[in-house]
Amino acid sequence: MGAGMQDIAMEPREIVRRCIEFDDPPRIGLHFHVSPIITPSGPRVWPVTDFAGASYGEDPAFQAGPDGRNEWGVKMQSPDPTGENMGESLDPPLGEGWHLLEGYRFPDFRAPGRYAGVAEAADAGHAQGKYVYGHVPSLMLLPINLRGMGNWLLDHALYQSELAYLLEKILEARLAAIEQYAAAGVDGVISYDDMGTDERGFMRPEVFRRLYFEPYRRTIEALHEHGMHFLHHCCGQVSEYMDMFVEAGLDVLQLDQPELMGSEWLGQHYGGKLCFWNCVDIQKTLPTNDPALIQDEAHRQVWHLGRYGGGFMVKAYQQPNAVGITAEASQAQFEGFMRVARYPLVPYPEPKEG
Repeated sequence: MGAGMQDIAMEPREIVRRCIEFDDPPRIGLHFHVSPIITPSGPRVWPVTDFAGASYGEDPAFQAGPDGRNEWGVKMQSPDPTGENMGESLDPPLGEGWHLLEGYRFPDFRAPGRYAGVAEAADAGHAQGKYVYGHVPSLMLLPINLRGMGNWLLDHALYQSELAYLLEKILEARLAAIEQYAAAGVDGVISYDDMGTDERGFMRPEVFRRLYFEPYRRTIEALHEHGMHFLHHCCGQVSEYMDMFVEAGLDVLQLDQPELMGSEWLGQHYGGKLCFWNCVDIQKTLPTNDPALIQDEAHRQVWHLGRYGGGFMVKAYQQPNAVGITAEASQAQFEGFMRVARYPLVPYPEPKEG
């Protein structure tokens, strides 16, 4: 049987912990429980996962209006008929100016009702041997949705104090959620923050440090005090932020476009310092539908990032229909990672000279 099957006695939860903490797991961590890809014969899923979710909901006291805004006052609009692409914020609640903060009501993340069911979900995941994680509000995506992308970018030059205030309020929500997750026995949390374009980060490193470093560090500090991990999704070419991720204590970096920085470069500079939780690159490689290229990248990532007594896990892209990833490409990815999932790892062949 392949890695991840019943011949491995160690619980998936323990395997994930060992991957994250570089504690000699028997195989890489696996998360192929993606949303269905529609094929001529119907939906196709790959239900192989070491993970389970247990996240908070909206405050029960919140009453949605007829326009469909969430408890932050954000309404998303997407042109994607699959419903997988979240789109952009329509008429952002703080978009007309920071003066609107005076009357803005932040959601109450200490309301206990929003965490109803978290402990039960965590217990159910653990009963299956899974690593259980929740999510926390994002420090970039949420401000973008509250202000609008254009306003948010300008805020870094014109309204840093106002943006810092907003980030502090979001941090308060994150810390409140972490307390509840810890009480429920959740193993870690993830945040979703795309931080750059394909060429560079959204702001200069010194601005990132001034505004975002402390909220990230304090989030991670709170998690580590409870023995939990911080998993961070990030798209974009963010090589200039990587040292700050390590300095802040980040445990897991989840990349859907790892080839923007390159697995060789990431392994050379951050292998053994961060655990990576990647798929095959969703822009460069998966859309080729070439099984050889897809499986080559899978092997290259596992070898360059996971050869540190751990340090690599797979997280198959969870909106495949939205970006046109075919069932054939996803199957090639699945097979490619599963072939090289066990330790000791199969070395990736070095390029021949000449």
